Amino acid sequence: MYKEFEIEEFTVYWNVDEEKFKAKIKNYENILIAGFPPMGNIIPYHIKELLKDSEKILNLYSYNFPPMVEAHEEEFEIPHDEIWYSEEKKLFCYVGKYPETEYIPKAAYKQAECVAKLSKELCVKELYTVGVIMPAQEPFRKMKEEVEAYIGFFEGSKKEVPDGGKKMARKNIGRHSIIRKTGLLPGFASKIGIESYSILGVGKYPEDLRACAGTLRAFKKLAGLELETARIEEMLEKGAEAVEARIREQREKATYRGEGVGTEPSQYMYG
Repeated sequence: MYKEFEIEEFTVYWNVDEEKFKAKIKNYENILIAGFPPMGNIIPYHIKELLKDSEKILNLYSYNFPPMVEAHEEEFEIPHDEIWYSEEKKLFCYVGKYPETEYIPKAAYKQAECVAKLSKELCVKELYTVGVIMPAQEPFRKMKEEVEAYIGFFEGSKKEVPDGGKKMARKNIGRHSIIRKTGLLPGFASKIGIESYSILGVGKYPEDLRACAGTLRAFKKLAGLELETARIEEMLEKGAEAVEARIREQREKATYRGEGVGTEPSQYMYG
């Protein structure tokens, strides 16, 4: 007798007993941090690896994820996102591993809506999405202050902005938007009574891992979590150095050949 398995637009499969787990956490005030490709998912992934009691609660599948299978140790798996939980920290880590096959607004909306509703069922009181922003255009160029991370406050949010952070507002951001699920998820969550924020670390280029470290520090401060993340931040710093060395090498080769070395990023919307 085989176990029935099917994937729809958005499908949840539990790795633990759903009824028992929900009964265990029903009186907790939980936090959820969610990150999506290309950079945001780095943060919840390393947090769940850091926490000794974290366990994978469920997998989330969608037929909008890329049509492929991925190697996992010695086996292959159908693409899925994951939610992990630390009871000690009352913290859920949503690791968004896959973008949509292509940019399909309906799919992004549907996933954000489903994760927000699931968060409500999991007694999440505060929800955070994390990512990177590249302030390459006005009005950012005129700003003299050092900003480690910009924080988007959603309806009903009320925390104080931590040191090194700056609240995103029309007056200092202008046309800026938080794109795709990084913005949609807290948007949906705020509408159903979950205090929600989006934290974007300030980077100089799309793969800036230092910006991820800044996002991580801002998240800890804003959420009031005691997490020893020095090793993660050191790893991100070393990763940034490696990426920057590769960029310098590419530019030197391009200059030697008399080719263009690329243009300034035209998009300062990010997530």
